[in-house]
Amino acid sequence: MAELDRDRIAAAALAVADAHGLSGFTMRAVAKALGVTPMALYHHVEDKAALASLVVDAAIRERPLPAPTGAWQDDLWAMALWTRESTAAHPVVAHIRRAYGVWTSSSLQMTERWLGHWRQSGLAPDRALTAATASSLAIVGMVEEEAIFARLRWPGAETLSDRPDARLVFQARRDRDADFELLVRSLIEGLHARLARS
Repeated sequence: MAELDRDRIAAAALAVADAHGLSGFTMRAVAKALGVTPMALYHHVEDKAALASLVVDAAIRERPLPAPTGAWQDDLWAMALWTRESTAAHPVVAHIRRAYGVWTSSSLQMTERWLGHWRQSGLAPDRALTAATASSLAIVGMVEEEAIFARLRWPGAETLSDRPDARLVFQARRDRDADFELLVRSLIEGLHARLARS
């Protein structure tokens, strides 16, 4: 058996979380996946929050952050797309991060990069911070709701029979990628225009 190290633990923990969700993300399950006792994990991670940190970092490192181009709006779009793709690959990671209050070097690098792009927009520093915070929360919310919506069972024809507008929503064949880009770019442009004026 390969020697136990933090990278190997992180990969196993991420696989367990992906397969079993937040409730199945336990020290015992990760130890079982690694073929060791739970106590063996404690030689490498001090507690479950530390294990959660390894999972968050492993998921973030799986897809390197997009390289900045200097075109701040396009760089924000690239970061938003990165967030969406990373969340789609490992939806459980956002739940783990919230459940354990995890802030890692990798997640803080994302925060640093996001505000850095907004600071290039020409907004005053306090307005850039407002734009970065609002846009980040909105985009993360959109990404997470999109993932939830994709798993929902949609209402049937009978339920929608007397609701023509709702029927249009559920029967329309939307280009989700185009909708996401429209939302992100409109949000960026709208925040910038409003904060630049005020």
